Amino acid sequence: MNINQIPPKHFYTLDAIRGLAAIVVILYHWQFFYYANDIWVSGGFEKTALPFYPYLSAIYNDGVIAVDLFFLLSGFIFFWLYAKRIATRKMDFSKFMVFRMSRLYPIHLITLLSMAAFQWLMLKNAGHYFIIQYNDSYHFILNILFMQSWGIEKGASFNGPSWSVSVEVFLYLAFFVICYLKLQNKKWLLFFLMPLGIFLQYYFTLIGKGMYSFFLGALVYYLYVWMLKENRTKKYLSPLIVFTGLLWVLLFAEYYFGFLRGIFIKQYLHTFPHKTLDSAETAFGLGKNFVFRTLVSPCTILALTLWETNKGTINKKWALLGNCSYAMYLIHFSLQITFVLIVDAFHINRLVLRSPITLLIFFLILLPLSLMIYYYFELPAQEKIRERFYKIEKTKPSIAEVEVKT
Repeated sequence: MNINQIPPKHFYTLDAIRGLAAIVVILYHWQFFYYANDIWVSGGFEKTALPFYPYLSAIYNDGVIAVDLFFLLSGFIFFWLYAKRIATRKMDFSKFMVFRMSRLYPIHLITLLSMAAFQWLMLKNAGHYFIIQYNDSYHFILNILFMQSWGIEKGASFNGPSWSVSVEVFLYLAFFVICYLKLQNKKWLLFFLMPLGIFLQYYFTLIGKGMYSFFLGALVYYLYVWMLKENRTKKYLSPLIVFTGLLWVLLFAEYYFGFLRGIFIKQYLHTFPHKTLDSAETAFGLGKNFVFRTLVSPCTILALTLWETNKGTINKKWALLGNCSYAMYLIHFSLQITFVLIVDAFHINRLVLRSPITLLIFFLILLPLSLMIYYYFELPAQEKIRERFYKIEKTKPSIAEVEVKT
């Protein structure tokens, strides 16, 4: 494939948005402090009680869709970095999996063991688990094998947020097979896998959720490659930025003013008079989620990559937020249960965990702790594992080694 323009060696904007997406998911999970008896129940508390709700309500209500952005980023990055190398046999399965597991496994194992200990303490001291209920030997084995979200589980287990990492591992295997069979350039296959993902998500497993966005990310990558090849990145940059900006304005305008919601519900109930208002609300929510996954996120990623391709890379300091995003994502639930255990141990009213000050303290601990874990644990462990299997010189991590993770 002849490409006339050269892409940057590292997309720092993708680092930035990855880190911001991780923070959005963590804020969304702040609701865990609000459920009675630490048991998740849909609509189990008044969301307006969450810290800074007037300013963060969009995140508290819909922040979970940021996980779709993780999968989209992974699809883009993996088809960029690995597809050709696997198809041309420059990277075999063992090396591919060593590279992936050396990145994912060290902190996954540590958080798994810590959550096993913390949930045991919760059960001993409070008589019940904290939010996540399936903390038995069967689900422990599934977590060890990264299979805790492959459809054979009874529910969320141990470090709940790691479900998305489990899905990623499944996608790695599917991705490798596709590339090994030299099917990575078959756009029809990538299109087919997207509706298949929707079907799997609705009827069977969360793997479908990741599948849809991962292979959509692959298509975004190929669209980017086409623009490079045709020297059209500058031509499409400005219109795409304007269009993407309008999408985000429309998204927030709809969220805070609800003008589309009212029109949709009225038309929905007119078309389906036997349906209830709740079903109309659900349908609108699914539609809004679909638009974000299928239009807003892809346009955002494409706009950012085109921007760095034409304008040059942004400040490398943004990589810090991306580097620590995986640690932030995996340890934040452990830190939450640590807060609960400390408060309970000192017989402090749990209401303190709902304070805006507690939220600020939480992030003041989480952010520097995540950076320390990345530089003093994740990265050294990753290098040692790779050196153990392959004689790789110690170098500063390239984009190939710190790519988008969930």
